[in-house]
Amino acid sequence: MVIKSTTDAGLQVLRDIAEPLRKLGDAYSVPLVAKQVGGNPRLFGTGWFFRCEQEWFLVTAEHVLRDLAPPRSPRGTPHDSDLLVPGVGGVLVPLSGKWSASPKYDVAILRLTDPNPIRENWTPVTVADLAPQQDLKEAWFHVTGWPLQLCARTTGGLEADKFRFTAKFDAGTEPYNPETELLFPLERNDFGTFDGQPTSAPALQGISGAPVWQIFMDGNRHYQPRLAGVETSYLERDMTWYIRATRWAAVRMVIEHAVPGLIKSAERLVGL
Repeated sequence: MVIKSTTDAGLQVLRDIAEPLRKLGDAYSVPLVAKQVGGNPRLFGTGWFFRCEQEWFLVTAEHVLRDLAPPRSPRGTPHDSDLLVPGVGGVLVPLSGKWSASPKYDVAILRLTDPNPIRENWTPVTVADLAPQQDLKEAWFHVTGWPLQLCARTTGGLEADKFRFTAKFDAGTEPYNPETELLFPLERNDFGTFDGQPTSAPALQGISGAPVWQIFMDGNRHYQPRLAGVETSYLERDMTWYIRATRWAAVRMVIEHAVPGLIKSAERLVGL
């Protein structure tokens, strides 16, 4: 977890919800594995599931999709590698469906043909979990992803671990579009647990596609995480990594293009 300043007023609140944040990452952040016919599985990114009415989608970054599907492979067709994710008991199961993507916003979705292999193992984001589009000056964000550095091949397949961090919105002097992007720093010289214990951050390759949660607290300190976007890249500036994420609105646009009217219908059902 990131600590930018031990005097920050929001830090004590974050200490109080460290365990719920851990559970959040365990339930939603999905490691994406590629496997060629006759080859070894390899971790290549992170994703998360979105359920809208009866439709399920895998959401990730568009450049992660390009790693799975080389440019010569048309979208929506079989790729060089199968896409696998952990199912019940950690057994890798294949996912199939039709891809849609936005290179401009670096987001991609897979509309699942059959969600049953993963339904019991992963919690999907729904329209009730989405963050409102609002000012971000005091916002805190949480990310859990699957870095390649924390993955190793074993005789049984792959063994991997998650990397979790929490940071306050701060774009520094970096240019960004507040309507479509989120930006927050990971300070490599000021990195540790919520209890002030120093620790180190791994290389970030592999966390692209991870869900980005905005942390909301009401007056009674009730914790309410809301999905704000998808992690797409980072900028390296001396000892600071600026994490860049695409906001939910771009993901929504891709889904609406793939299945017109679906999200609006679901919002009406829950009174949004």
